[in-house]
Amino acid sequence: MNKLRLLFLSGLLFCGWHTSVMAQSPGPSPSEAIRRLKVAVYDRPPYSFKDQDGAWSGLSIDLWEKIAGQLGVAYDYVEVPLPEIYQKLHDGICDLTPVSAISSERTKDVEFTQPYLFSHGAVVTLHKSFLETMKSLCSYVWNKEVLLILLLMNLGMVAFSFLLVLIERKYQQGHFGGPSAEGFGSALWFSAVTMTTVGYGDKTPLSAAGRIITFFWMLVGVLLIALFTGTVASSITTAQIQSGLVRFDDISRFRVGCMEGSRMDLLLANRGIPAIRYPNPEAGLAGFVSKKINAYAGDSVSLEYLITHDFPGKFRMSIIPDSAMMFAFATRPNLPELAHINHNLLQITLAPDWRSKLERWTGPLSF
Repeated sequence: MNKLRLLFLSGLLFCGWHTSVMAQSPGPSPSEAIRRLKVAVYDRPPYSFKDQDGAWSGLSIDLWEKIAGQLGVAYDYVEVPLPEIYQKLHDGICDLTPVSAISSERTKDVEFTQPYLFSHGAVVTLHKSFLETMKSLCSYVWNKEVLLILLLMNLGMVAFSFLLVLIERKYQQGHFGGPSAEGFGSALWFSAVTMTTVGYGDKTPLSAAGRIITFFWMLVGVLLIALFTGTVASSITTAQIQSGLVRFDDISRFRVGCMEGSRMDLLLANRGIPAIRYPNPEAGLAGFVSKKINAYAGDSVSLEYLITHDFPGKFRMSIIPDSAMMFAFATRPNLPELAHINHNLLQITLAPDWRSKLERWTGPLSF
């Protein structure tokens, strides 16, 4: 019994001593106890944008807030223009940004997480009306080659008609006899019908010589029609190629705009393609009004979202070949939370419902 009392008293003395020591030792300040991350954000729908209440929203914002909630990380949003974000991350002024396209040029300044979205480069141009489309098509179809072939066809018809009238004029009851003007008109009609292989059969030569030259005219007519058809088809194909994008360098045909500091900005600069830079995609699409640009380049997910929601029916979008883009979080070098962020990011993006969560913001995705 005495031993139990002795142990009890010893425990009380130890607890009292430990409490007094802890009271005397300085504790962590509130700023040291909870470190708040500075998250750099900027306007880029549907990844990040301000809603009607002025709060930041979007696909990337939603993803970051879910990860931050899982990790119990405190943070503050800091609005920073995109061209300044990577420098602020490199200098440690900001800790991370949830909207960044992975690029080798940035790896010396920042670190990237695993990607959470795959996109493509794309170019937006004004949607042409039917009349504008036909006008543009005619400008390609009515070229020198087509006009030259038409001239040859008409000269051939006139020459054949004149020769046929000379041969058939002795047949007054024939289709090409009678008054000279009437006979020549009939011969001209017959030459056109024969050349185009329509073959109504309403007029035919009666003499052997007339039928012989008609046979040769048939052969010449087939060649002329084939040459005309091929040239027109080639002109239409050229028009379609030149109005579209077959390779990345085709962008140089346009007065193109892009978002300053974006992945597309780097790609255009690397190819030596001049571009007018805008602070955000909305400002870039508004640049069509002033006619400073006739094309805007960016990533397909963002551009499709904007032209669908803000400019329905006004623009059309073309995917740029060889311009894959992967979106991820970018962080300052040696961010302690990076490994945990990456782990949670992978868990979310590899889950079966991740695509449906993506399409809640982006709409149906083609990849």
